[in-house]
Amino acid sequence: MRDWLQRQRMGTIVRSLRGLCYVFVAFLLSACSEIPPALSALDDYQSRVANTLELEPIVYHPKSCPKLPDTRDLRVQVPRVSVSLLDSWRLDQCAAGQLIAQRNSALGKLEEGISRYFTDLQLTQAMQICVTALEQAGEAQLAKRLASALQEKQHTLAASKQLAIATDDALRHSLRFAPTTLAAPDDAAFANALASLDHVLAVLQEPAQQPTQVSRGQLEVALEQLHQSDYLPRLWRSLHALDAYIQQLSPLTEDLVRLAGCSSKGRPQRAEVLHTVFLKFFIANVQPELAGYTRQGYLVNERLEELAAVSEQAALKDYLQQLMQLTERLNERSKHHVEPWQRFFAACDFTPG
Repeated sequence: MRDWLQRQRMGTIVRSLRGLCYVFVAFLLSACSEIPPALSALDDYQSRVANTLELEPIVYHPKSCPKLPDTRDLRVQVPRVSVSLLDSWRLDQCAAGQLIAQRNSALGKLEEGISRYFTDLQLTQAMQICVTALEQAGEAQLAKRLASALQEKQHTLAASKQLAIATDDALRHSLRFAPTTLAAPDDAAFANALASLDHVLAVLQEPAQQPTQVSRGQLEVALEQLHQSDYLPRLWRSLHALDAYIQQLSPLTEDLVRLAGCSSKGRPQRAEVLHTVFLKFFIANVQPELAGYTRQGYLVNERLEELAAVSEQAALKDYLQQLMQLTERLNERSKHHVEPWQRFFAACDFTPG
């Protein structure tokens, strides 16, 4: 009796596990076949073409994305410049003294990335003003020591900038690929992200000898918006996914003329349906979205070029180049996808437009 009960329990457990396996496999299959939002119109279009041609629809297979270099692979050493405690006390009437005190505070020591670089810029400019003021006040020795520290600080700014670009959380967030795509191009959200990126670039491009044109408040708002917004990360993913899917659709249209039946005289009904599908679902739905994504891609590429120009790290410059290639590749892929349709229009005697 006991053996029978054990067998019954074991059978129940096996059946339960088997059921869980079926559910898990079904979940995996549904996850693999899930279409990202940016591909919705393209997927609808290709399924209609496949149905008309009596072919199996193309199943989208995600393609791995370029990876932003790790911070540890980009980190650079910035030499430390210090002013003696006694001298810093004597600078309390200068803006430099206040900035030095701020840098040495608990919060100042936690400052990182582009915010820290911005403070370095302000500090060097304030130290220059302070040196002049000390000289005029007859504090020649203190002015000399501060001038020496200023020269050392100016020599560290280049490394400080590279460290800021490599480690800033907000900037790195804006350059990563998001897990999912956009649903559609959004010009307002894109404009906000671009404006924030412009403020950051303005600080990185600012000559060290000139007062910064961007205020600390503007910079902090820009960094916060870049950190909170997923628009640019999702734009990279959208461009990447669209390019991958259009490439995967090549077998569907490569023999379009023959499959449409236009290689012989007359125009089959299938060709009429394909003509309608192309105009109604590719030209009217897919093409405007592709144009929206690529237009935004070309605009943000101008900023990526500016960022690459101020970066001195080969790994990061290479990654930025890969981001810039997304738009051009999608644009070229889209043109290539239309070529079989152009041959179809000619073979089936359809008037373009």
